[in-house]
Amino acid sequence: MDILTDEHEREEAVRKWWHEHWKPIALGIAIALLGLVAVRQYQAYELEQKQATALEVYQLQNQMASRGTAIFPEAQKFLDEHDDVYGAILALDMANVVLQANNYSEAERYIDFAQQHGGELIAPQTAIVKARLQAQNAQYDAALQTLDGIKSDSYKAEILEVRGDIFMARNQTEEAHDAYKQAIDILYAAKLQISPMLQMKFDNVIQAGDTPAFQLMAEQAQDAATALKQADAEVSAAAEG
Repeated sequence: MDILTDEHEREEAVRKWWHEHWKPIALGIAIALLGLVAVRQYQAYELEQKQATALEVYQLQNQMASRGTAIFPEAQKFLDEHDDVYGAILALDMANVVLQANNYSEAERYIDFAQQHGGELIAPQTAIVKARLQAQNAQYDAALQTLDGIKSDSYKAEILEVRGDIFMARNQTEEAHDAYKQAIDILYAAKLQISPMLQMKFDNVIQAGDTPAFQLMAEQAQDAATALKQADAEVSAAAEG
């Protein structure tokens, strides 16, 4: 296009160009806006579906905690419909339930499902349950090897507790003591609850100079009460101010 020096000519040129091209431009904008709305609607739908699925898993977990294997037909139906991380999470819970009932073949089936569909998200949990199963089958070396393959530090206390269980099963009480103590030290340092079962395991192999686990728990409870009291005082002071 030639350079237009006259302001009027430039204005007329712009008007002419807009008259010729406004329809495709407007259509393109409309399509883009519709696409954006559709994407957002789909994202909202996806989020709603995930929330509903997560709630269903939570409800099944709660029922499993109270009813045990009686809820398995409903849980199995969920697995049949969800070969994804949600199904894998539920499968791990099912594996733990049947492990406690010494049904090892069923436990292995649920662990396999979790391994296939859980991905990296629950891989550490799956490995811990698998190690428990291997230990129950007296495959102690394989169980320790499975635990050694877990790289996440987030599960260090759980890994050490299972290692302690394996050592106890092999009558290696010294190694069991060390594993339980390390697990308790990690939980205590992180101000995380020490389970009654871990307390019992450690106190069963306690040695001279060790602080009993129940005493550590009492200290944790006292610290929590003190922190709560301090927080209440700060809230009251802020309200008065």
